[in-house]
Amino acid sequence: MAASVIDRFRELVVDESDPFYFDHPLDHVPGMLLFSGLFELAVRADELRSHGRPPGRVVAGLDFVRFCELRGGTTLSCRPVPGPNRAWTLAARQAGEEVCAGSIAFADDVPAGAAGARGAASAVPVPRRAPAELVHRRRPENILVGEPMRRGRGVVEAAVLQPPAGPGRRAPFRGPVEIVEAGRQFATMLEHGEHGRPMDTTLLWVALRLDIPCRLDRDAPLLLRWPVARVPGRRSRCKATLADAATGADLGSLTYEACAVDPEQYARTRTR
Repeated sequence: MAASVIDRFRELVVDESDPFYFDHPLDHVPGMLLFSGLFELAVRADELRSHGRPPGRVVAGLDFVRFCELRGGTTLSCRPVPGPNRAWTLAARQAGEEVCAGSIAFADDVPAGAAGARGAASAVPVPRRAPAELVHRRRPENILVGEPMRRGRGVVEAAVLQPPAGPGRRAPFRGPVEIVEAGRQFATMLEHGEHGRPMDTTLLWVALRLDIPCRLDRDAPLLLRWPVARVPGRRSRCKATLADAATGADLGSLTYEACAVDPEQYARTRTR
């Protein structure tokens, strides 16, 4: 199929009343909304290219190069990487300039254990939700990680929690957007709890890397695991493992890079 047929473009829908992406007032489009929009665009394009074959795994890397402003349209693009693959190049542009760009690839394989924990949730204690201020969320229903737990001196873990059931029917699986947000909250919590960042610190996304299943059984208990490590300077980097909480099997990885700024530094950044 010709690349011109598969190329996809659309405008990002920015709804500031959305209770998930705009959990609290923001002066820019959140990185999670950019990721979600680009991921959805790539999934739709891949369905056409792969003749409807659902992907089992997603590997992606995105770089966030500048603020995406609330006022002004944002165009998302998805173009196929040439060759017999399921890989795509992605970009979000505003006023002709890239605000986010990277790549995404889908694979058929699903690692052992990714869907094998159905019904095991009852064997794993459900922890309390992490404090809202530690994960930079205001609505309790948007908190997707539990309180951190230390395993010896070298590892910090946190459970991936279920969002509360809404008025509609909840999907029987967890998708990448939900898992990436849980990982973002985990990384943010570590910045405060492990690295001692002040509570008024803003973490500006610089990069996101992930290698995770596209669908995970909603009943499977999950956790995020981080080997204690400190990155010097203002740049924050957290590489976490996504694991099956019942079996301990590794399911994938999530890496977040951000620039930590205080309120004065943030204000200077926004006036440039």
